[in-house]
Amino acid sequence: MKQAIKKGAGIKKKGISAWKEKVGLNVTAANLEVSNADKPMDWLVMPKAFQEATRLTGFPIGYVSMIGGFSDTGKTTILNHVLVSAQRQGFIPVIYDTENNMDWKYLTDMGFEATPVYAERDVEHVDPETGEVTYTKENQIITYDGDFIYFNNNILAAKYGQYDYSTGKETKNKRKEAVIEDIAASMKELLDAQDNGEIDQGFVFVWDSIGSINSYKSYKSVTNNNMFDAGSVSVAFSNILNNRIPSSRKMSSPYTNTMVAISKIWLDSMTAPMAAPTVKYKNGNTFFYACHGLIVHVGGALTSGTKKLKAVSKGATYRYGLETKIKVVKNHLPSPYNVTYEGNMICTAHGLIDKEELPQYQKEHIGDMLAQLNEQLSKSNKTADIEDVVFTDEEEE
Repeated sequence: MKQAIKKGAGIKKKGISAWKEKVGLNVTAANLEVSNADKPMDWLVMPKAFQEATRLTGFPIGYVSMIGGFSDTGKTTILNHVLVSAQRQGFIPVIYDTENNMDWKYLTDMGFEATPVYAERDVEHVDPETGEVTYTKENQIITYDGDFIYFNNNILAAKYGQYDYSTGKETKNKRKEAVIEDIAASMKELLDAQDNGEIDQGFVFVWDSIGSINSYKSYKSVTNNNMFDAGSVSVAFSNILNNRIPSSRKMSSPYTNTMVAISKIWLDSMTAPMAAPTVKYKNGNTFFYACHGLIVHVGGALTSGTKKLKAVSKGATYRYGLETKIKVVKNHLPSPYNVTYEGNMICTAHGLIDKEELPQYQKEHIGDMLAQLNEQLSKSNKTADIEDVVFTDEEEE
């Protein structure tokens, strides 16, 4: 009869600790800064309204996160807060404005520090009686500068338009149109400069928005091909999203980099024709899968799902805010931060507030609202006073 032998009996175990120490994989307080350990959790701090709705401090630093939703639901307001927090917390904001729709006044009113750059321009004047057109030289704001980096489509094309991304070579004929790959090239250039010691701060990359420009292949084929664009996003951003940004969370990295992008969405009613349409993100699933931080959806699932907040007086109407929904639809953060809550918040010209703060906001800004109403009423020789103003809301269709 064979005797049962206990597993491991009589075998002297060397253990793994000595080998890990030998090759430098052991983690101790002494070698923590060169280890594979993550830095402590940190956040780009968001306002109270965002925190109460999501139960999170803000967007996680060192991660890729995304904001999705229909047009005019509050996505840009959230992204502006990201930029303000990035700047205040000592990061370099890098803005990719491929919507070509940057509202600098809105951003600076929310607390972003940017210096206007002036230039002399010809300003047209038309005489209302004779129709005569004259021109005068006037100093006007042409852009803004400061401790941030800003790209729109023209700037991207001017800086990277010589690249042929199908061959990896430069060409003599520069593109006048920005493409998806230009953004990845810019991010790589900045991250390389950081690695080389030319830049000694962390970056917060923001992109408004995924799905707003074509890929190089679409540009060359003179088509808006969604499959081309999705493939290009995957190839161009794979290393950045899955390696370079996440690895900056490690203790061994002197700087931490973050990305928060807005994504256009569309409703897919073809995959399952008998079921309700599902929300899909533009340019494929690359960013969706690479978002190991947060994906938040703003507004409704099938419609905008918002309310317009209005100040009304004597037939004049001024929209001063927007009540919207926010939902955490994906959260891959470590416990205990991996929560998925939803709630409501209000977007105003000065940022996000919650419902409890609305009466105080109305009281503080009634003068600005009244000025807007009286500008409209002046065309009919009417004037409104504070006591004439009524606050209403209207469901967005």
